[in-house]
Amino acid sequence: MTPNSLPKHAAWFYVEEMDGENLLYRIGAHKAIHLNATATLIWKLCDGHRTVQDIIDLFKKEYPTSADAVAADVREAIEHLASEGALLDGLNSP
Repeated sequence: MTPNSLPKHAAWFYVEEMDGENLLYRIGAHKAIHLNATATLIWKLCDGHRTVQDIIDLFKKEYPTSADAVAADVREAIEHLASEGALLDGLNSP
């Protein structure tokens, strides 16, 4: 995804919190992706209304001394979730 992409949840995935952990499930499949607290927040921010850059900027404000690392981590998390089919680009999908 590009900085201007609008990541949004694929309809066939959902997050479930179990014993303090967050698991992203694909409906109808036997697969779960473990999400740490940061990845869970990124997932929640991917609502189809915020661009990738908007999400990066939110994290940069929270962690200004680590802005470059934060930007790379957010991009990596979004790319990973997209590669798993959990996120779609709202600019290029219905």
